[in-house]
Amino acid sequence: QESTSNRRIMKVIIFITLLAAAYSLEVTKVTGPTPPAVPCPNSLCKGRADGNYEYHYYSRYNPNYFLQCSNGLAYCQACWPLSLEFSEGCNQCLYNRKDECVTTEKWHPATTFECPDKCPHRGPHFSGNIADPNNAHQYVACFHGATVGCIACPKGLLYNEKWNACLYKGLYKTEPEH
Repeated sequence: QESTSNRRIMKVIIFITLLAAAYSLEVTKVTGPTPPAVPCPNSLCKGRADGNYEYHYYSRYNPNYFLQCSNGLAYCQACWPLSLEFSEGCNQCLYNRKDECVTTEKWHPATTFECPDKCPHRGPHFSGNIADPNNAHQYVACFHGATVGCIACPKGLLYNEKWNACLYKGLYKTEPEH
C-alpha cells in the first residue's frame, strides 16, 4: 500500500509540475483589449477615392480611428495603441495628428505585392485577419470569405493571428529589453 500511495503522490507532483510549466509557457496577453467598434457604414466612402481618411461619423470626429475606403466599401480602423491619432496628411497614426510625419518620403500605396488568397478556405461568413503563411511581416484581410488584400506590419513587427496584432517577435507589445 505504501508503494501505491507513493506512486499516487509522485503522479500528483508530476501533474502539478507539468501544469505549472504549461502555464508559464502561455503567451501573455500584452496586446491589450480590442478597441471598441465604431459605426462604419459604406456611405462614409460615398464619392471618395480609395485611401485612408480621418474618421467623421455625422458631426462626431474621432482622431483615434481612421476610415479606409476600398472600392466604395468602408473599413473603420483603430490606431494602435488607441492613444495615437490619425494624420490624413501623413497617412499615419502619430502621437498627435499635428506632429510631423514619421517619414519625409512621400507616401505611395503598395499596389503590387504577393498576397495569398486564403480567405475562401475559412468559409463565406468569415471576416477577420489571417496570418500569411509565406510572410510573417504581413497578414491577409478577409471580408465575408473574400480576400480583401494583405496588410504589412510596421517595420520590425511580426503578425500574431491569435492576438490579431503585429508584435515584436510576434509575441510582445513592446520591444523586449536585451
